[in-house]
Amino acid sequence: MEREKPLYISLTAPNSHKVTIQPGVGSFSISTKGISKGKCDVIVEKDAIINWDAFNKFYTPHGKTHYREYPNGDWPRVFYYHGNDQGFVNWSFKRNIEDFNWYPTENTFLDLTKANIGCFLLNQGTYTTTIDIGDKINSIFFKGHLENITINKCIKTPYLYFHPILSKRNLLPYSLPEFKLLHNATSIDITVEPIGQAFNCESLLQFPHIKNLNLSGNFTNWEVLKNLKEIQTIAVRFSPDLKDFPPLSTWKKLNSFIGWNIEETIGKELNIQLKTLAKQKELEYSSVSQLRKKIWFKNEYGMPFSSWENKTAKIAIKAYKEAVKEIKKSKTENEVQNAIITFVKIINSLPNIETSEREDAGIAIEQLVENSALNISQERYINGLMKPEIFKFSMSMTSARNQKSL
Repeated sequence: MEREKPLYISLTAPNSHKVTIQPGVGSFSISTKGISKGKCDVIVEKDAIINWDAFNKFYTPHGKTHYREYPNGDWPRVFYYHGNDQGFVNWSFKRNIEDFNWYPTENTFLDLTKANIGCFLLNQGTYTTTIDIGDKINSIFFKGHLENITINKCIKTPYLYFHPILSKRNLLPYSLPEFKLLHNATSIDITVEPIGQAFNCESLLQFPHIKNLNLSGNFTNWEVLKNLKEIQTIAVRFSPDLKDFPPLSTWKKLNSFIGWNIEETIGKELNIQLKTLAKQKELEYSSVSQLRKKIWFKNEYGMPFSSWENKTAKIAIKAYKEAVKEIKKSKTENEVQNAIITFVKIINSLPNIETSEREDAGIAIEQLVENSALNISQERYINGLMKPEIFKFSMSMTSARNQKSL
């Protein structure tokens, strides 16, 4: 296959799609007209039947050299498909798929018992998916509304990845749905956002045989992990709160621990424990690094502008980051206040700012105050230091000040 030159793919009809693939690109994306968002390589009509055999003639440079090993092609290695045609499953019987990322758009049943797919990702929406898992699936990634996924059969439990979509403001911890047919899992990755709704570790107890555990984001109820007796490796990344994390000596079979971009107070304790453990037994690669203050997580991941229009969000984020820089080097309350007023003026200049967005800006102001090394009372700041330029935010800040005082 020649890169950077147009090629025709007979996906839905002879030569139905013309594409140009850049050198080094090993993935291919198919989107559905009127439903999918974002960039893609090709677009198909809703409910279109895909001719997956159209890919049989495409090769990577390696595959072209060893074409006898790949009679049905080996490019692309990774697929992204937003649609409902399940022909890729039967196609995988004769042509191994390295990674397949599926975004169905309706309630469905998916039989993967014979599928030859190395890593399968299901991006789950508000509809329902019932799935059978075969023994050739090495890893499976469930992302989105996990409560809408039902495991009907599992011949062999693969490496499990879970990425639930959580609320940025919900204070109640999230619990993973119970997947009874996956209880024998030995390797699990969980990813959530560092700021927002926390993941309740207690829901991991449904997997008593875990040996390898990777956790990234905001978690709570850490202490229950002591009940997972088989753990050999554990990694914690981008975690702002490690309160009640079990001592590393808890897991007798532990041979590797990684803590990276974690809260510094408990992180320092874990680093000491890790050094002690390394003196007692030989460990595989282990480290505790990039320890962070809690405000770092809010500055990097907690800016409340994610639901804004892209153009206004970029302006707000830039203004917020500039305010953080000024506040961190401020030596007086007036300097802190001036940095916040500058931020607010920029927000007020944006067109069509709704009430909910002003509430977001109020949360941002509260976080900006937290960046100051000065001992500033949030309540005094609102009641005594507000100038006319920031009166527009007084209602949202009233709510914030009742929850927190610095």
